[in-house]
Amino acid sequence: MTSKTRAGRPVARRCGGRGSRVGGLTLATIILATLAVGCSAVPSPTATAGSTAAISAGPTGPNPNATPWPIEVVESSIALGAADGGFAVMTDDLASAVNSGEPARILDVIGRVIPFLQENQKNIPRLQAYAFTKAVGDRLAAAYQQMIDGAIQIQNSLKSGDGAAVTAGFSAFFAGNTAYGDVRSALGDVASQAVFMKKGLLK
Repeated sequence: MTSKTRAGRPVARRCGGRGSRVGGLTLATIILATLAVGCSAVPSPTATAGSTAAISAGPTGPNPNATPWPIEVVESSIALGAADGGFAVMTDDLASAVNSGEPARILDVIGRVIPFLQENQKNIPRLQAYAFTKAVGDRLAAAYQQMIDGAIQIQNSLKSGDGAAVTAGFSAFFAGNTAYGDVRSALGDVASQAVFMKKGLLK
């Protein structure tokens, strides 16, 4: 994923408020630099909301036949895998909003990002509570929480006009986004195994 900046053109206007210029750079420039780093660190998702199995699965992990998982772990793994496809849309929407230079548009996107992440986050504790999926669940929990905390900081700081805090929020958000990118392969393995198990349960 890449942001849609154009060479030779300002990417966004200042968001306004104190701290909106740091070290001679506009807030938007700093945010877009963070955005570019965050996006490049996360591979483009291959799954869609209805196609969890499209996430690549590795050879690691417990054998689904030998170790059937509790149904709530299966369902939560599938849900988190399906949600992976929404990350590309989320990041692209956020990049477009930042490029627009309109704080109201950024707020609108962030207002949709937060519930998207919080709704998916509800599935993570089930993975953390099960031995075979705990490691993946713990990594997802940390990544999701960092993204949510960053997004909430962006939202609150834009409303208060604190440009420096907005930049810090974006930094936190994309650090979490990068951490999520690092766990995507393991999540894909877990989600694919869960799909396999669910098919077996439905027979």
